[in-house]
Amino acid sequence: MTDDPTTPADAGRPVAPQGLVAPMRRVLRTGALASAVALPAAALVGWLLAGIPGAWGALIGMGLAVAFFGITVAVALGTARMAPTQLGIWVLGSWLLKMVLLIVVLALLRDQDFYSRPALFVALLVGTAGTLVLEARVVTTTKVPYVEPGPR
Repeated sequence: MTDDPTTPADAGRPVAPQGLVAPMRRVLRTGALASAVALPAAALVGWLLAGIPGAWGALIGMGLAVAFFGITVAVALGTARMAPTQLGIWVLGSWLLKMVLLIVVLALLRDQDFYSRPALFVALLVGTAGTLVLEARVVTTTKVPYVEPGPR
């Protein structure tokens, strides 16, 4: 960093590639809207099929899927300026975080009977598959430049 007041503070930092940032921002917006619809829909379907325990199971399962989705998007946006090896470390770490989160939640719920295990499983499966499809669809349809413009 220089003492020159005309030099921006982040002049030495790499610029985040728009080929990653633009699609992931769109994924974040689309995913937030989809989650706002999916959570109550899952609870309603769970309630219709298995009563109150079904609603709780579906909410927990869909909530986990939404949390996993949020972690993925946060890591992608947070590591956009990093070197590929650092990005890989963060992605691997986020995967480990998701597995630990899943194990902790399932361990805490192991002896509980207020929720339906099948509803939790189905909601987690459908929610995870849905977020993967949504993310893939948004990323492949977002218009991004072929070439990143260089510094001026």
